[in-house]
Formats: sequence, C-alpha cells, structure tokens
Amino acid sequence: MKPAGSPGQASSLNLKSRKLLRSGVVHNVIALYGVQACTYALPLLTFPYLARVLGPSGWGVVVFAQAIGEVIASVVEYGFDISAARDTSRHRNDPKHLSALISGVLGAKFLLAVLCIAGAIFSRRFTHHIAPSLALFWASTIWGVCQGINMLWYFQGLERMRLASMLEISGKVLATLSIFVLVHKPSDGWKVLAAQCVGCVVAHGITVVLAYREVGFQWPNPAMVWDSLRLGTSMFLFRAVQSISGSANRLILGSVAPVAALGEYAGAERITRVFQQGMWPVNQALYPRLTKQMQDSPGQAMKTVKYSLLLLGGLGMLFGLAIYLGAPLLVHFVLGPAFRDSVPVLRVFSLWIPLIALTTVIIFQLLLPNQLDTQFNFVNYSAAFLGFGVAFLLVPRMAAVGIAWAAVSSQSYTLVAFILVLWRAKLNPFALTTTAPARAPSISDLAGVSGMDHEEAPVEFLVTEPESLLQKGFVE
Repeated sequence: MKPAGSPGQASSLNLKSRKLLRSGVVHNVIALYGVQACTYALPLLTFPYLARVLGPSGWGVVVFAQAIGEVIASVVEYGFDISAARDTSRHRNDPKHLSALISGVLGAKFLLAVLCIAGAIFSRRFTHHIAPSLALFWASTIWGVCQGINMLWYFQGLERMRLASMLEISGKVLATLSIFVLVHKPSDGWKVLAAQCVGCVVAHGITVVLAYREVGFQWPNPAMVWDSLRLGTSMFLFRAVQSISGSANRLILGSVAPVAALGEYAGAERITRVFQQGMWPVNQALYPRLTKQMQDSPGQAMKTVKYSLLLLGGLGMLFGLAIYLGAPLLVHFVLGPAFRDSVPVLRVFSLWIPLIALTTVIIFQLLLPNQLDTQFNFVNYSAAFLGFGVAFLLVPRMAAVGIAWAAVSSQSYTLVAFILVLWRAKLNPFALTTTAPARAPSISDLAGVSGMDHEEAPVEFLVTEPESLLQKGFVE
C-alpha cells in the first residue's frame, strides 16, 4: 500500500479531479446555477426598484396577477419538465422517439394553452376588483402561457444544459433590463409581466428550433398529443399541486387581507426563494443521471443520495439561520423601509428552508427515480389540503404571517410523510445494506391495507462503506 501523500496517490487524485471537471453533471450543475442565479438573483436587482416605484399596494396587485400567471404556467407546463426529461434520458439515442416526443409535448402544450386562455377570460370577472387593469390581466395570462412553453426538459434529459441555459439567462437579462427601462410609476405594473414575457419568447423560441434541428421536425398528431398527456399526468398533478399551493396562498391572502399585506408577504417569499433555489440546480442536474443509475447501479446511486442529503440539508440549515438572523437587514436593503412588516414573515419562512432542502432531495433523487409516483402524489395532495386548511384558519387573524405558517406546516407534514414512504419501501441511503421490495408499497400499504399495485422498484442492492466523493455517483 502506498503511504499517504505518495506520488501514486497524488497522480490518482489528479486523474479523478480531471474526470470530475469533465463530468457532464458538473457542467450541468454550473449551467443550472447560472439559470437559477438569473431567475432569483436578478430579481434582487428589481425588487428594491419595484418596491419603491410601485409601493406595497401596487406590488401586491402585480403579485396577485403573477399568481394567476403561475397557475396558467403550471397547467401548460403539465409536469413535462420532469416526465419528458425522464423519457428523454431513457431514449436519448433514439432520434425518432425524441422527435415524436417533442412534437407530442408541444402539441399538448398548445392545446392546454388554448384552454387556459379561455379559462382566464371566463374568470376575469372574479378578479376585476383586485387587479382592475386589463393590460395587467392580458400580460399575466400571456406570460403564464410563454412560461409554460419551454424546452429545457429536453436538454436536461440529454444532460446538455449549457447552451439552453445561456439562452434562458439571456432572456432573463433582457427581461430585467426592460423592467428598468419601462416601469416608472404604479400604473406600469403590467409592464413587469410584459417584459418577462418577452424574455420567455426569446429563450424558449430558440430552444424549440434547436431541438427540432437535432431530431427532425414532425407535425404533432392526436396520438402523439395523447401519449404525451398520458406520460405527464402524474407529474402534472404534482406540479399543479405545487404551483397552485403557492399561488393559492397569494390568492387567498389577496382576497381576504388588504393588498398591501400581499405585497409584504410576497416580498418575504421572494427573498426566501433566492436561498431555496441556491440548492435546486444540484437536484436538477442529478435527476436524469440518477434515473439511469437506479436501474443500472443502484448502490452507486444511493451513495450519491446520501451525500446530497448531507450537503443540501446542511446548506438548508445554514440558509435558514442566516435568514432568521438577517431578516431585518434583508428586508431593509432589498425591499425598503415600507416593507418592515415583512420581517416576521421572513423569519417564519426561515424554518421552511431546511425542510424544503431535504424534501427536494428525497423527491428528485429517491422517489421519482424509483417510480414511487403514486405515493409521491398522494402526499402532495394531502399536504396541499393541509396547507389550504391552515391558511384559511390563520389568515383572518394573522394575515401574511398566517400564510407563512401554513407553508411551514404543510412542508413539515410532507417531509415526515416522505420519510415514511421511504421506510416502507426500504430505501434508506444511510443503511449499509438496503433491500428494496419486489414492488413499491402502494397507498393501501401505507394505510395497512393490501391492494393497489405499482410499478416495480429496484432489486436488492448493497451500499458499501464510504469512499471518496469522486466515487459517489458524480462521475461514471
């Protein structure tokens, strides 16, 4: 055995370091961090400006309109960022399948967009008293449709995110610059969403062209559209619940409390999202690779999950502590003195950060790669109902703080429920030996009753003693 620090060991470490730098996972993580930095850090440049130009009430109206747009985006997106990315990863060497998949997904999104626009026009009468501007209504509707039509899922499934990420970043930078140029007074709120819409059109339009150039163009037919809708159903339900839960909180608060309270809540939530999304790219980059590893090398995949839980869980704790201690300064410098009532809301959200960090790892690195979709959706539905119930109870008395506590309560339940699902499925990344059942446990199993079948789970595998970080699934 060579002693520590020997030339042979140094050479081995250098070789592994070079492999890590060449790893597609590392490149994808960096690319996705660029997208997330623009998605959540660029608004830190516009938040102070918009908070001062629009004021709490004007910003609250814009946030209410954005909530409507986000609901539309979640329907048009239909969970394809997960389901289609997973299918792309599995058929990455089959251009004919990928061409049919792209056509089917875009055809499905077009159909869903038409339905959403019709639904938005019908519901306009119910939101007129909160957001009376017709320009704001159409800006939020079109922005929601444009946000939902994107092709990042295709490049994510192929683990080639650099070009798509550069285009996404360019669109977001364009939107940010447009906000500073166009928005100067409270009545300009609709221009915020219009600028974001232009950024989406530029980025997503180019990625559609690039994807079709690789695999060939096909006109979507009803069979393709139907297959795509079936493919994305379970993930659509997840994304819909996830998006509607967040948007519903703002819609509930905007309907019950003064619009200024909605602006205060939204300011605290946006600051929290910046910290949350700092952990998101790691999960996004690892998701397609773990989907394959859970089939080909489950032991290696579980070691990757273990270190992700330790890393992202630790980051979540640090971020939560930083938000709690720094809440007054963050609110003052990011939102301005008029948003001082956002401080207690932000401190409640500091508890949410470590919960969402652990939950996200469990979702994208354990539940979905192991096809535990049924249990996954059941927990999300029940968590959404719990969150709505707590929100309706607390908002009349606690306003924005009540909504924040509803989010924390719902996320706490979700984490505990997911841990129970993993325990029943015998998927413990910290166990030395983990044996997966012949099939994943169903919802009936969780209740102690046999019944519902589910897709097969991974076969028995062995998780060995810890090795170096380079051997934990980050490189092939």
